[in-house]
Amino acid sequence: MNPPNEPQSCVHPPVVERLRIAVRERPVSDEELAATQVLLRADQDKLIAFAPNANDGLMYDFDYFYPQTARQEDVFRTIGLEMVDLVMGGLSANCIAIGFAETGKTHTLFGSADEASLIQETVRELFLRLREQSDAQEYTVGFSYWEMNCNGVHDNLSDAPVAASTAYGDADMYGKGDVSGCHTVYRDGLGRLYLSNLREAPVKNYEEFEALLNEGNVRRVQRGYARQFRWHGFAQLSLMTVDKQAGEQCVLRRLTFVHTKGPERVGANRVPKLILRQGSQVNVSSTLLSAAVIHSMEYRAKRVARCRTQAQLHDLIQRSESFFMECRYTQMMSQLMCGHEASFVLGCVDPLSYRETVDTLENLQLFRQLDAACVPVTMPSERGRLLRQLRMMEAAVGGEEVLQSIYNEANGRPRTEQEEALLALRGRVEGWDQTDSSLPKQGVPLSGQLSMSPDSAKTRKGEDSEGRSTRSIVYLNPAKTATYEGQWKNNLFDGFGEHVQSNFKYHGFFCAGRREGQGTLFLRESKDSPYHRVYEGEWLAGCRDGRGTQWLPDGEVYEGDFAGDERHGCGKLYSTNGDVVEGNFRHNKCEGWAVLRQAGGDWYEGYWTNGEREGPGVWHYVSRQRCLRGEWHHNKAVMGTMEDDAEKTDNTTGAFIPRLGLIDSDDILAKERARLTEKRRLEFAAAGKTWVDYAAMRHDSSGSNSTGSASAAGRGSPKGVAASPAANGNAVYGLEIE
Repeated sequence: MNPPNEPQSCVHPPVVERLRIAVRERPVSDEELAATQVLLRADQDKLIAFAPNANDGLMYDFDYFYPQTARQEDVFRTIGLEMVDLVMGGLSANCIAIGFAETGKTHTLFGSADEASLIQETVRELFLRLREQSDAQEYTVGFSYWEMNCNGVHDNLSDAPVAASTAYGDADMYGKGDVSGCHTVYRDGLGRLYLSNLREAPVKNYEEFEALLNEGNVRRVQRGYARQFRWHGFAQLSLMTVDKQAGEQCVLRRLTFVHTKGPERVGANRVPKLILRQGSQVNVSSTLLSAAVIHSMEYRAKRVARCRTQAQLHDLIQRSESFFMECRYTQMMSQLMCGHEASFVLGCVDPLSYRETVDTLENLQLFRQLDAACVPVTMPSERGRLLRQLRMMEAAVGGEEVLQSIYNEANGRPRTEQEEALLALRGRVEGWDQTDSSLPKQGVPLSGQLSMSPDSAKTRKGEDSEGRSTRSIVYLNPAKTATYEGQWKNNLFDGFGEHVQSNFKYHGFFCAGRREGQGTLFLRESKDSPYHRVYEGEWLAGCRDGRGTQWLPDGEVYEGDFAGDERHGCGKLYSTNGDVVEGNFRHNKCEGWAVLRQAGGDWYEGYWTNGEREGPGVWHYVSRQRCLRGEWHHNKAVMGTMEDDAEKTDNTTGAFIPRLGLIDSDDILAKERARLTEKRRLEFAAAGKTWVDYAAMRHDSSGSNSTGSASAAGRGSPKGVAASPAANGNAVYGLEIE
C-alpha cells in the first residue's frame, strides 16, 4: 500500500467518504397484507417507519431504498454498477447483505429462476469492462468462496469434510477435532487481512466464475443441511491489473459479497442442545460485530479532530480495527466495513415484523456513521517485474492443478529445483519467505556456511578442533576446470566444502578425500548447460549411503534409503504420471512388500520381485468399491478372488457381485498356488537366480499369510475370473494360470 510520505500512484480513484446503506423491503402477498406491522415511506433523504394506524414514525437516514415493487435490476443498476465503477477506478468494494431470516437476502444476492442475482450481474459487468480495456491493461482474476461462524471457517471451493464448528471453531459437529485450525487470519505486506489456506481459483471469464459459484453453492447447502443451520457466506473476487504500456505497476483490489445469516430460530424447532448451542453462535457473531463497530466509532470520535489529511484518517481507521479482534468473523468484517474499502450494507426487512425491521434499521443507522479513507493498493515496480517472472515460471511448470499441488504440497513429493525457485519467487512477490532449513542456502558464501558447520570451533590459528584448515578456491588442474573450496586435512578434502568438475558439482561434507556425511550432487550435460541437482542426502565412503533424495532426468523422484550407491531399504518412488510406490527396495528396484498408489485413486498392496508385482497382493478399485485379492505374476493378476468392499451398501458404484458356487474352492486355489510357486522357481532358476518367497517368509515369522488391507492401483480388471461362493456372499473366486 502506498505510504503517506511516498509519491501518489498514477491511479486516480473515486472519493468514498463513508459506508453507504441501502434498505430493501420484502414484497408481501395479498394474503399477508392484513398482517403488515410496519410501513416504510421515503421522504427525500429520510426513511420513516410507521406502525399501522400510527401518525408518527421512526426516522432514519439512507442512501438507497428499494420498496416492495423494486426489481433485482434496480439493485444492480445502482449498487452493482457503482461497485464496478469503484473497482475499475482502483478501489476495493463490497456489498454486505444483513437482516433477519426470510427477509430476502438470499434472493437479492443469488437471484431466482425469474430474476438474475446481484452477484452474477455485477461480476458479468466487471468482466465486460475488463475485456473492453484489455488492449491497455493486462488482468488476472481469482475467486474465493468460504463461510464463517465466529471462529469457524469452511472453504466452499474444496471438498473438506462436512462438519460444524463451535463458537471458537475448535470442534466438529460432535464436539471433537479441529475443523478450522488451518484457516488463520493474517495481514499481508500490503496491509490487507486474509484467511490462510483458502483456495483462490483463477477465473478468465464470467462463465468460469459462474461454474465455481454454483459448485460452491452446492457445498454450502450440503453443509448447511448437515449442520442444520447455515453460516455467513463470503464470495470474493481478487483483481490485479497491470498497465501494458507502463509495464510494472500492479493495482490490486477485491470485489466481495457477504451473505450474513440472520439470527437463528433453531430454538423454536426443538433441536438437540449441541445444534442449539452452535446455531446460536450466529447471534453471537452478529452481536460481536455490532459491539466492535460501536467501540471503533467511540475510539475514532476522540481522535478524528487531529486528522488533517486522508492518510492520517486512514491510519486512524487501521488502529480502530483492534476492536474487531474478538473472533475470525469480526476480523474479516473489519477489512470490509472499517473504511479501507467502499462498502455497501444492504438491509433486508420484512413488513410483517415491526421489531425485526426496526432492529435492522437501527443497525444500518449505526453502520452509516463509519467514515472511510480508501487508498489504492499498488505493488511497486519491482513486485510487478517479479510477478511477470512468476507467471512465466508458472506457465513453464504446468497447469492450475500442477501449481496447486506444488503450492499446497498435496502429493508429498520432494520438490525439484525449479519448484523451489518457483516457491521462493512467489514468496518474494507475496511478501512471505519460503525458507526451509533442508534446502541449499542460496546466495550464502561458502565461507559463511563453513562458519555454521558443527566443526568450526578454532583451537589454533588456521585449524579447527579436528585439525582441519580452511582454504579459498584451489584449482586442481592446469585447465582450471576443477576446483575445491573448503576444509582440508592431511592434504585431503576433509570437512565441509565444494568440489567442482566440468560435469559435476558436489556441495557437502568429506572425510579423507571422499564424500561422507550430508551432501548434494549436481550434474550437467555440457560446460555450457546449467547444473541440475540429482541427489541430496547422506554419503559414506564416496557412495550414496543412508537417507537421501534422488531426482532422475525423466522426472521421477525417489526418497528413502540408499546403500552402496543404490536404492536399498525403505523408500518412496514418485512417478511422473502421479503414481507413488512406497515400500522396500533392493538394487534400485522394488523388492518385497510395497504399496502402489495411482493418481486416479486405485491402489495395490502386496509383494514385489525385481521391480514387478510378484506374489500375494490386494488391488483396490476405489470408484467401484471392489478389490481383487490374489496372486500376481510379472505384474499381472493370475488368480484370486474379486470381492465387494465391506462398506459397499448400494449399487450406485456398480452391481453387487452375485453369489456363485465352486466346489472345494479353497483346495483348488491352493493347488493352483502351488503350481504357480513351482513355475516361479523354475523361471528364476533358468535365469540363474533364486526365487525368494517373501510371503512364506512373512508367514513363518508372523504365523499369518495375510496380504493386508490394500494400497494400490489398477488400470482395468484382470482377465479370466470365474465364480465360487464367498464368506460374505459378495465375492467371486477365480483363477487363471498362464
